[in-house]
Amino acid sequence: MKQKIFSTLMIFLLMTGVVLTTGAASSAVCVKTEYGKILKNYYSSRDITRALKKALDYTGKNASSNNILTVAIRKGTYNVKQTLYLSSFTIVDLGLSRLYNCNEKRGNIFKSPEDREYPLYSSLEQCVIKNGTLDGNFNHNRSCILRLCHSRNVFIENVCFTNNYYSHHCEIAASKNITFKNCVFKGQVSDLSVNSSEAIQLDILDRVHFYGFTSYDYTMNDSITIENCKFKNVYRGIGTHNYFRDLYQDHIVISDCHFENIMDCAVSAVNFRNALYRDNHYINCKYSLFCRDNGK
Repeated sequence: MKQKIFSTLMIFLLMTGVVLTTGAASSAVCVKTEYGKILKNYYSSRDITRALKKALDYTGKNASSNNILTVAIRKGTYNVKQTLYLSSFTIVDLGLSRLYNCNEKRGNIFKSPEDREYPLYSSLEQCVIKNGTLDGNFNHNRSCILRLCHSRNVFIENVCFTNNYYSHHCEIAASKNITFKNCVFKGQVSDLSVNSSEAIQLDILDRVHFYGFTSYDYTMNDSITIENCKFKNVYRGIGTHNYFRDLYQDHIVISDCHFENIMDCAVSAVNFRNALYRDNHYINCKYSLFCRDNGK
């Protein structure tokens, strides 16, 4: 009898071991304090959507200017099947992981909050995304990989944005003090007769041009820095093609960036004011810089 119980237990353990090695849920996401103390663990298989949502919901409720929290992802390859909303006073450390946009309908990998009216720059504050790859997965939903609005003090570093389909890698409107540093933007399927296709689009907060957000107060982007980034095999690198009289994209800094195999213009500076272009490199670009001022 004892031998039968032992044999049954061994079979159970062996089966458990097989399950664990073939993709069962494991701790893929944790929330940590700035001192490294783990507050929460969230478990996930290949689909990391629920675990990341729970982690960001937790930081949304508990992080503050005096309590910066980190959402840390264990290195791996994961699918995101619903848009994940970023939270303020939060560091998202991708941990060298690759996240795929697997939304079946329109949807991004990351987006700033839009659950209520957010005037000016009040939706997302003091947020960091770093160290990994955000893969658009050539998803035919034609959505951006990252979308920011009514945001300020957002820092994106060492992130590769890739494989975008008929959209922008990143779309930004009504945001202030946004920095991209040491990032890569590559891989794009598009058509300039259908879509403007900037890898980083600096947009205008208007219902027609920036659909899907609240508080259409025409707040403009201010103090956008793109430093030491690489743009390769995309239709356009950085900029905007929309404008309204007397509304400007202000204090735009593009420095030490590399543009290669750009089908149209590396930088489309329509209604840019107080802009600085410094030490950028252009290889096989149709145009390096296109400027137009329709404010007068």
